[in-house]
Amino acid sequence: MSWDVSQTYYPFSAIYGMEETKKALMCAIANRRIKSVLIKGPSGTGKTLVARSLGYISGKSIVNVPLNVTDEQLFGCLDFETAIKEGKVILQDGLLKRADGNILYMDDINLFEHRMVTGVIDAVLSGKVLIERENVSESYDVDTILVASVNNNDSYLSPSILDHFDMCVNVDYPEDADGRIEILMRSLEFDTDPDAFIAKYREQDEEVARKIAEASEIVTNSEPTKDLLETIATVCKKMAIDGHRGDLSTAYVALTLAALDGRSEPVEADVVEAASLCINHRRKIPKGRRVDRQKKIARSVVGFNTESRAMTKLPHDTVKMDEASADTPSAADIDTSGNHVSKDEEQERKHKEAEDVITKIGETFKTIDLFEGVDTRNRGKGAANGKRFQQMSADRTGRAVGSKMTDSKNPDMAFDATVRASAPFQKIRHENTDSDMAVIIEKQDIREKIRETKKSSTFLFAVDTSGSLIIRNRMVAVKGAILSLLKEHYIKRDRVGFMTFNEKAINMLLPPSREVEVIYKLLDDLAIGRRTPLSAALVYLNEYMSMYVKKRPGEDCYVILVTDGEANVPLDPTDTETDAIQEALEIARKINLPTVKWIVIDSEKRYDKERHAKEFAEALHGTYYTLDDLRVETYEEINLVHTATVKIL
Repeated sequence: MSWDVSQTYYPFSAIYGMEETKKALMCAIANRRIKSVLIKGPSGTGKTLVARSLGYISGKSIVNVPLNVTDEQLFGCLDFETAIKEGKVILQDGLLKRADGNILYMDDINLFEHRMVTGVIDAVLSGKVLIERENVSESYDVDTILVASVNNNDSYLSPSILDHFDMCVNVDYPEDADGRIEILMRSLEFDTDPDAFIAKYREQDEEVARKIAEASEIVTNSEPTKDLLETIATVCKKMAIDGHRGDLSTAYVALTLAALDGRSEPVEADVVEAASLCINHRRKIPKGRRVDRQKKIARSVVGFNTESRAMTKLPHDTVKMDEASADTPSAADIDTSGNHVSKDEEQERKHKEAEDVITKIGETFKTIDLFEGVDTRNRGKGAANGKRFQQMSADRTGRAVGSKMTDSKNPDMAFDATVRASAPFQKIRHENTDSDMAVIIEKQDIREKIRETKKSSTFLFAVDTSGSLIIRNRMVAVKGAILSLLKEHYIKRDRVGFMTFNEKAINMLLPPSREVEVIYKLLDDLAIGRRTPLSAALVYLNEYMSMYVKKRPGEDCYVILVTDGEANVPLDPTDTETDAIQEALEIARKINLPTVKWIVIDSEKRYDKERHAKEFAEALHGTYYTLDDLRVETYEEINLVHTATVKIL
């Protein structure tokens, strides 16, 4: 076997751990019907290393696509020299043409333009590149495997893009001390003497190559049985997978896994492993499991009489027990010396404890993306699906991403595109014109640059820190949810602000800033008040955001209001007649900030109460979530797939 690869490379077999990742890549090489593999994982975990090590075991070259690549470099463009000299329109090869028969690698694919990624994937899956631009109308075949990596902590990769990848594997890198030591030793050994290191693992790499070649022959002569297809179809249906790409990929991968093991027919373990590689990234995001509502209601009724719970002038909500137990002092009514404690003294003690307590931050969890729940229509040219914060520039700022024909008198001229447009006509123009110009450009040749700028966004968290959250033990969950949202979605995105409101004060603890880490400290030291001045908070938010959007007219702004909606302080604290909730709702209905999107997170966890927070979401024309809605289920997905498969088989 001949190897068209560089002599210096990191051996595939020398990569420690990452068995699942390596197996997925071996499947792609062994089965020509598997066209794309996505490797997900944190930075520095060896995603690029394992992808680029495929050269020796596959006998193919690795064609790398740099982040600054242009459409012309990637797909191909007009051969300018031939056009000038001969007047012929001939396509110059791009990276995709070079990838024909080889492996195309895109590192950090989520950082490429959405349009460009879509074009590459379509070309790889269809096996054909179509070019229609600047006097060029050409097509060519391309047979390649797309291997891409994505950093979990970076920007967004749309579900439509994910669905086009046959397999998606999370890097299973070793985190234990022994594994880290082994990786260090191998890396140092490679750096010291690359040739000796390659020779050490060459035999193992050749064994992997032989195994892949034999598997490829088995797969070529194998077809999935009807039972296998029925099993896969049922699993995909139970997992609520949209479309049929997941079914096809699972079938191909199951056959290939069996072939790599020397078998022509897959067994149950092959189907389970194939499903974990091909289905998980296509699953709809399930919201967190909730305890049965009836059980919650039953438990709350057993604990106290919900109908007797009333709003009073006490410093915090008081739970009135039924009459049968009212005369009997509870353990809480007796102090440590055995003396009876009056109700007023007990309430004062509880209030003092509530004031002194600093609640801990609850455990963080994987959350849904609140951004996906907000209607992004009518947001101007920047609202392209899958490209969240990019918009077409109205001036000459931003990165040039393309060109277009123009009739402007003073355009932002795309010189390269203009010259390419005029190139095929140079020979005839020089023959018909007495000009000593090297390139004759006419008006119809002129092209204008299409520029794209990053669209700024602001996320302002407005958190109700009233005493009821302490009494009902919800502040821990609220803090955990906020921290989870920040870690999962907003830490890499523009500006984040943080304000709190309670009876004591409305505090803008952190004006919108890129210093998101400050919020972590603020969450530890939140001041707790007794009651909820929601009306005043809404007035403050309206005034603050009105001024903010005037200073940043092109910015997307989101207010994430975290509250239970139980307003009990009107705008005039001395007013005893006004219903605080209705007053706050009326204020919410009057707020009119077209560029501000509202998201209301309901911190009330009881299901036997009227959900006032939901009313506020409707009044603000915002999106409503409960704390439970934010959570993405944390069970092991492979176990779910395994359970579903076992039940079917």
